[in-house]
Amino acid sequence: MEACKAKRMIICASTLVTVLLQLIGLLQLCNVVRLGLPIPPVVPAMAMILPVVALFLAILPVACPRRFAERRFFYPAIVAGNIVFTAHVLGKLCSRFVRSHASKCYEARWERWFQKKSCKIGRIERALQCCGFSTPYDRAFPFADNASESDLCVKKYHFTDACADKWAYETDMVAKSCMFVFFMVLLASFVCLFRWIRAYKGKKSLHEADAADEEESDFDEAPPNEFSKMIKTQDAAEAQTPSNDPPAYSVVEPRS
Repeated sequence: MEACKAKRMIICASTLVTVLLQLIGLLQLCNVVRLGLPIPPVVPAMAMILPVVALFLAILPVACPRRFAERRFFYPAIVAGNIVFTAHVLGKLCSRFVRSHASKCYEARWERWFQKKSCKIGRIERALQCCGFSTPYDRAFPFADNASESDLCVKKYHFTDACADKWAYETDMVAKSCMFVFFMVLLASFVCLFRWIRAYKGKKSLHEADAADEEESDFDEAPPNEFSKMIKTQDAAEAQTPSNDPPAYSVVEPRS
């Protein structure tokens, strides 16, 4: 009963953590799409998928111990592959978005939208309650026909903050949230790998001890059936072999 209760606790706790990490990934995916952040949507999508993989790897030895024992070398290969892939995604995310010149990426993206007269700028301004990029009058929506009408956004929405800092802040928050999810997946994968190594070493030492005990028992004593067969064979051989000893004669001494 205690073992079953512990298994249920492990499965429930792992499932709860996985659901929370998936919600974080879903929220970041919505922010990327809604705010047009310079982060590929596949990054938060991976933040939703990888926790499920980590959950499967965590509960497989607990929920299916027989299958885990049968495929014990397939399991660490999957765990190691998950570690390598998650570490690769985490490294790419850190090198791309956590750097000092990331603002150039934001400005290039904003400039491209401004040249295309994209309505994404207006959607970002309304969501973040800001106008323009560097200043409230810098490439703001609604788009002005001449320089004298660059204050249309301020007049229409009454926003006085620029969008560059707020947009960069939202991008950093999404990137850091995804990195947190990937770090948790990486940590869970390492725990699964170490647990497998410990279980494998324990089983290996147990098998070696059993083999040593069997060898000692073979040297110390033979099976009783072998002894009985040997005794019966020896008795039969002695019964069939004629005796070569001369007959014994009794010597009678003469009476005086």
